[in-house]
Amino acid sequence: MTISTMEDMRRATALPGSGLRFAKSAAYGLLPVIGILIFWEITTRLEIFPPIIFPPISAVASSLYDMTVTGTLLVDVAGTFRRLTISVVFGSVIGVALGAAMGYFGVVEKIVAPSLSFLLSIPGTAFFPLTMMWFGLNETAILVILVYEVVLTTALSTWSGVKMIEPTILNAGRSLGASGFSLFYRVLVPAALPSIITGFRLAFARAWRILIVAEMLVSLGNGLGYRLYWAREMFLSSQLYAGLFVVGLVGLLIERAFLRPLEVMTVQRWGTLRELD
Repeated sequence: MTISTMEDMRRATALPGSGLRFAKSAAYGLLPVIGILIFWEITTRLEIFPPIIFPPISAVASSLYDMTVTGTLLVDVAGTFRRLTISVVFGSVIGVALGAAMGYFGVVEKIVAPSLSFLLSIPGTAFFPLTMMWFGLNETAILVILVYEVVLTTALSTWSGVKMIEPTILNAGRSLGASGFSLFYRVLVPAALPSIITGFRLAFARAWRILIVAEMLVSLGNGLGYRLYWAREMFLSSQLYAGLFVVGLVGLLIERAFLRPLEVMTVQRWGTLRELD
């Protein structure tokens, strides 16, 4: 049997297994959702709470449909996703570079580490009054806070990852001719990649939560957080619940469609992390 035939057989048998694992994972994930929906429907039918506070599922679904048809949902998701992308990209680049420098150069670590520890103890939301005073009620005030959070999170994870690199790895890179910036991106960053990816995922999670809160505080005219605030002001409870559902759904989709494949293409492909079931 040739190697190509064996490879074809391996792929053919692997696909059904992968599909079965995905189906099982989806089924387990849907169980609590179905339970919540059943409890929700029973509660609304018994009228334990007023419908204006706890609307039926049909009303929430109707609000979600109206938001989709009118295009409001698309505008809000696009606005929130754009702010998230800008802050995560810029913050990750700065944070990874800073964390790598702290882990590799002792002088940089001594200078920056105390300030980093101090800033990590201050939540990003605590800076909102300050940024709004500096920049006003606009998008810049939000982006500054988000970049701040992403930089701190990715810098801390990268710093820890670089510090855990065995000196033999760096010596091997130098013996093979890597030095300066070449040593940085060919040896240092790949060796610390598991910590960098972890920091990236944590930064996304923190930035996502802060962004939704920030959009509630700063009236930008669009965004998922802004839509939640507007629904609360108008006392549109069904639209409020629909907005919360979209916030959770979009966050989950970004995690599964972007962050998880990123981890597979980097960390798992290089064999530094076991594949998750």
